[in-house]
Amino acid sequence: MNKTHSKPTYIDYIVKLSERSLEEFCRWVYRFMGNAQFMSPQHLAEQHQKFARPLIDRYSFKAT
Repeated sequence: MNKTHSKPTYIDYIVKLSERSLEEFCRWVYRFMGNAQFMSPQHLAEQHQKFARPLIDRYSFKAT
């Protein structure tokens, strides 16, 4: 709990989905990319990182 406003600082979700539901769920998670993290399965965590990399590159300061 955050002591300044009595709200949780994070919430863990464990969601069991069928294979056909993963794509839709992933799109939902990507809407909250800055606040969401895949922990498992490993291939979803790696895919999340793959999609985040271009955003990091786009918004990183690069001196020219």
